[in-house]
Amino acid sequence: MLPYLLYAQIGGQLGYQSLNLTTNSRSAALSGSSISLADGDISQFFENPAVLDSVASRGIFFHINPYFSDVLIYSMAYSFDIKDINDFALGLNYVDYGSFERTDETGMILGTFSASDYVLYLGKAHQLGPFTLGASLKFINSKVDTYSSSALAFDLAGIFRINKNWTLGTVFENIGGQLTNNSEINSTSLPFDVKIGTSFKPEYMPIRFTFTSINLIDQNLSLNETTSVKSTSAFDKMLKRIHLGAEVLLSKHFQLLFGYNHKRKQELKLETRSEGAGFSYGLMVKVKRIQFRFSRATYHAAGGSSFISLQSNLRDFKQIL
Repeated sequence: MLPYLLYAQIGGQLGYQSLNLTTNSRSAALSGSSISLADGDISQFFENPAVLDSVASRGIFFHINPYFSDVLIYSMAYSFDIKDINDFALGLNYVDYGSFERTDETGMILGTFSASDYVLYLGKAHQLGPFTLGASLKFINSKVDTYSSSALAFDLAGIFRINKNWTLGTVFENIGGQLTNNSEINSTSLPFDVKIGTSFKPEYMPIRFTFTSINLIDQNLSLNETTSVKSTSAFDKMLKRIHLGAEVLLSKHFQLLFGYNHKRKQELKLETRSEGAGFSYGLMVKVKRIQFRFSRATYHAAGGSSFISLQSNLRDFKQIL
């Protein structure tokens, strides 16, 4: 009777939510987002294009994430130079939602249809002393059966290196709008966001800490929570905007990673227990020139999601073989 006053769930007000999915194992282990890691890791280009100034040309990256309900997420990236212009990268993030039954109004099965999203990235970085500026142009396409829509967006980002062990990062992401809409749904807005983060390693500790603040322009981060176990204090609301992560740097060839996402925990935990919701972990193993990463993020008592990544450099394959 009151359709304009009732909500079934948080969200649904912005389109192209696949832009908010984690695209690499390292960020997944560090609670879902990391924009200040500029240490030559090409996978971080999806988070912040300014890190490309530290990425060697001809780097390659592949990633797979078996998400929920048979959804599969794939990512890949390649870094390159154009003549005398350095620090470019191409990327692809593809979300396969699988097959669904097509039915008529009576429920009779008429066949199947599929749904998918993909985002194409073109990134560039430019160094100015201790500052590095970066930008990514993104073409976004979303398709459900015969209906599709597309959008064009870009990210503006920066990295500031205080010293070799301390970096600051900022990103203005998903600036743009919709290009085409082949459905009857009204035009949707992109999930614009502003992020600020820092990564630092104490000089005599084998641990790198990462803090990333997200949703800096969203005043209403979530709807009012009335249950007694879900705090709405100012401190709690502040923690929901911060992703915490740590990397234990045991050697150049082996690392352990841990993360905590307070917003995920508060929104997905049960009334009586959290069952690990909000926590994540992972590892990095490097064999010769190939780097392998595996991460696991717990979302709910029902389970979590795994992330698997491989990366190397095409110039090193002769040495590998």
